[in-house]
Amino acid sequence: MKFKEIPEIIECHYTTGNYSLFLKVYTRDNEHLRDILTDKIQNIPGVVRTETLISLEESINRQIPVLSK
Repeated sequence: MKFKEIPEIIECHYTTGNYSLFLKVYTRDNEHLRDILTDKIQNIPGVVRTETLISLEESINRQIPVLSK
């Protein structure tokens, strides 16, 4: 998968609904984000479009244990 070759991508999730993939990307600033999108992600064969959401603030980040039955 070409996404593994882009170090700024820290998570990749296959999803249900309107989107095929959800990528979590860390960049220095908006210009760096634009460069990653236009120069790397949008040049991967099969990527036909992207939609960008920017997190303004993380209000909850918790890890929960997965309990076995």
